[in-house]
Amino acid sequence: MARRVVFCGFGWLAGYVEAKLTSDETTRWQIAATTTTALKVDTLSSKNIDARRFKLGDHTANLEPLLDGSALILNVPPGRKNTDLEAYTHQMKALVDNALQANAQHIVFISTTSVYGDNHSKTIDETSTTQPETASAIAHVAIEKHLLANAKDRSTIVRLSGLIGPDRHPVNSLSGRHLKQGNKRVNLVDSRDVASAIISVLNRPPQGEIFHLSSPAHPKRGEYYTKIAEVRGLTLPTFDDTDAPPCGKIINADKSWAALGVVPKYGELV
Repeated sequence: MARRVVFCGFGWLAGYVEAKLTSDETTRWQIAATTTTALKVDTLSSKNIDARRFKLGDHTANLEPLLDGSALILNVPPGRKNTDLEAYTHQMKALVDNALQANAQHIVFISTTSVYGDNHSKTIDETSTTQPETASAIAHVAIEKHLLANAKDRSTIVRLSGLIGPDRHPVNSLSGRHLKQGNKRVNLVDSRDVASAIISVLNRPPQGEIFHLSSPAHPKRGEYYTKIAEVRGLTLPTFDDTDAPPCGKIINADKSWAALGVVPKYGELV
């Protein structure tokens, strides 16, 4: 099993995974990472991370020595301002192909639960069919299919609900605003629980598994964000329809958490 992990796209979530890996001296993972800026290369290098400058679409020659025999965590979202998702999808598929040719032993693709769509009120479990509605979700499904078609025995897909954490939360941008759909259920997951799950994935033999991760709590957004704003001392947002019956999908991730041996510590979304 690979003992080097390469984070392609060392962003906010990767920081939690890396911190958890390095805090456990028994794992002894070598850690490498890509980033798009020279400044962050220096920052990561100062933490004994083998950092390389790379952006999606670049030639992978600089990465190939790192990928040989390694686990690759592929977490390169398209970005909200990216309107050319056809190019994004093509470049991601090419990156997967190049990683396989470079003998990456395990590719962990960080995907999204938005692949299940949003215009329904269903409970989604691990057997549910994808129904992508947005351009980003369609792109993620295409990349998932490409990975499973070409490297099922060397891949794992992890679909995440909306990420939150102690230093990142959507309530900060909702504070003081008036919003609709207060009765819509929330599907969020704490980055610290996700980090535990990803480490469990790294320690499993790859076999084309698909997991989705979401907190077991699914309160109405009007109730939830008002409560969190109050706890954090922020100006309360207001919502329409909070008193209406709850609507919207529920991501039930119980089977994924159980398979990975992780009990969410932050499942109440506080």
